[in-house]
Amino acid sequence: MAVNLLNHDQQRRLGTHLRLLDSDLGTLGESPELGRDAPAFAAVRAAIAAARGAVEELQTELALPPDKTPSLARRVAAVAEVWAARVEDLRARRLAGYGAVHADLAARLDPGVETVRRRLEALADVAARLPDADV
Repeated sequence: MAVNLLNHDQQRRLGTHLRLLDSDLGTLGESPELGRDAPAFAAVRAAIAAARGAVEELQTELALPPDKTPSLARRVAAVAEVWAARVEDLRARRLAGYGAVHADLAARLDPGVETVRRRLEALADVAARLPDADV
């Protein structure tokens, strides 16, 4: 007897993000530059295919509904939410792994990063008000 581990909203969230990830990976894989025969390009193509395969396996493992393009509301919200989380890595204190951070950088960089993050969250909020065909 199969047990569904996800409720409807969890399925939608995971499904939306995994479909968008697969789409982004597919777009990368179609880059004309990756058509070159050199081993490095072939390795990137293989890595993209492996990542897409992992996405598909996860969708299958969790019995997510069949591939269906998410509504505009869900796509916009998902992209905004993912980038709002990722933009946190752009704060000055997080750049130390890339070299010495100037003492004055945080004062100039972090407020702008915070503004971008808030704007992305606002985008996700207004996208939630769009008609959602996924409901």
